[in-house]
Formats: sequence, C-alpha cells, structure tokens
Amino acid sequence: MVERNLVNVLLLGGGFMLIFTSFQTLGNIEQTIIDSIKKDLPSFTGDGYTSLAIIYAALSLSNWVTPSVLSAIGPRLAMVIGAITYCLFMASFFVPHVALLYGCSVVLGAGAALIWTGQGMYLSQCSSGDTISRNSGIFWAMLQMSMFFGNLLVFFTFQGKTHIDETTRSIVFAVLIAVGIVGLVFLTCLRRPSTSGDAPVELSHSVEPRQAFLNAIRLFQTPRMILLSITFVYTGLSLSFFSGVYGSSIGFTNAIGTSAKHFVYSSYCGLHVQLLILVVLGIVGTITFCVVEFAVKRERPTLERDYGK
Repeated sequence: MVERNLVNVLLLGGGFMLIFTSFQTLGNIEQTIIDSIKKDLPSFTGDGYTSLAIIYAALSLSNWVTPSVLSAIGPRLAMVIGAITYCLFMASFFVPHVALLYGCSVVLGAGAALIWTGQGMYLSQCSSGDTISRNSGIFWAMLQMSMFFGNLLVFFTFQGKTHIDETTRSIVFAVLIAVGIVGLVFLTCLRRPSTSGDAPVELSHSVEPRQAFLNAIRLFQTPRMILLSITFVYTGLSLSFFSGVYGSSIGFTNAIGTSAKHFVYSSYCGLHVQLLILVVLGIVGTITFCVVEFAVKRERPTLERDYGK
C-alpha cells in the first residue's frame, strides 16, 4: 500500500503542475494577447509587462506577512486560497478592463505568496530526513512539466496567426482556466500529513501571527540568508526575462513574418523538449535514490550486526 505522505506529495505536485501549466503559459503570452485586445478594443490601455511587475511586487511584499497567515490558517487552506487567485486572474481576461487587470494582478501576487509558502511548509510536513530528497525531487519533476504542456497548446492554437482574434483568445483562456480549476481540486484533496500508518503528525508548535512575522525578519538578517538573497535576485532577473520578455520579443519581431506568434511558442517547445529530458533524468535519479535508500534500510540490521562483532 502506498504511504499516505507519498500520495500527498503526488497530489501536491499534480496540483501545482496543472495550476502553473495555466499561469505560466498565460504569463508567456500575456503581452502578445493584450496587444491583440488593444487592436480589437482601442479603449483598453492595459499593459502585460506592468501587470507582471505588479504581480511580483505584490508577491515580494506579501511574503513578509504570509508566515503570520499560515500560522493562523495552515498550509492546506493557504494553498487553496492561493490557487483560487490564479483562476480569478486568468478569468479577468474575459472582461478586458485596466482596473480589473491590475487589481487581479495585486490579488494574484498575494495569492502566490500564500501558495508557495504553504507548499514549502506542507512538503516539509510530509517528509522526514529520509524522504525529503525523494519528495522534493518528485514535486519539482512534476512542476517543471507545466510549461511544456501549456506552450504545446498555444503552439497549435496560434499557428499561422499574426493577430490573436477574440475567438482564439476565448478558447485559450477557457482551456487554461479549466486546467487551473482541476489543479485547485487536486489541492483540496490534500490530507493531513502522517507518520507511520495513518496517524496524523503533530504540526509544528503554534506560533502567534506577530511572532511569525518577527521570526521572518530575524531570518532575513542572518548572514546565510543575506548571501542567498544575491542568488535570489539573479534568479528573479533571469525568470523575468525568460517568462515575460523573451516570448513577446520574438512575437513582435516583424522580420520573422507571419509566423512570429507561432514561432515564439515553437521556441518555447524546443526549450521544453530539453527540459523534458532533464525531468526524465531527474525522475530516474529520484527512483535510483529511492532504490538505494530502500536497500540501505534493508541491509542496515546486517551491517550493524557485522560491525558490532
């Protein structure tokens, strides 16, 4: 029988894979889509880059208060609330309005802080010192599949189009929202982590929201976290270019011709074929680790007995 915590990790990875199949695909095409909306609806003045900037600014600020929120509501509810904000943001594109776009961007930024902080807390609760590597590998292998499937959808839907008409936009939005809702359902199915058998683990000792905020401030001031912040900034800049600038830059390149909108997602698919290979290798590595871990546990009594002699 599959252990309960492993099922939780699979549900967690599946939920995030589906939610970010939707959101990361939309993030890649947001500026391209908004440019097409402006041509159909000249009164709409929203900007995709501004929307993404608002999302990540709200995410950064909200991360300071999410420890306090999680101490009050727990990681499972926090992830469900966060997933709902992703679905709301994608639904806002059915009603193009500047205030709605930017308002939902703020809400999504706060929700992203909840879902990611909750994910880290929940994954640690589902893991022990022996299983944390396995569980992390499974989760990230599943998550990294998200952009491959999403961009594959857009690759075929945008084929041969220089202008993304309203019908095409509606189809893409509807599919992405539906996928995101399925991911939300996955997260609602998460159960309490357990130790051996089905006994639920005791969650970390209760921390007052104010104390959780102060703990976050103290953690940020530690030398290791300050050093890590340098790599975090670099990762953020790389992600901003890859997810926000790269795609739309190719899509707006007139020299490519009528295939520009199609070519951008072809490039993404090419990149993600490479990513798919890395994911497969990562899964193989995780399986290998699990096999070795099982073998070591099985032989440990014999080794201890031999060394005892």
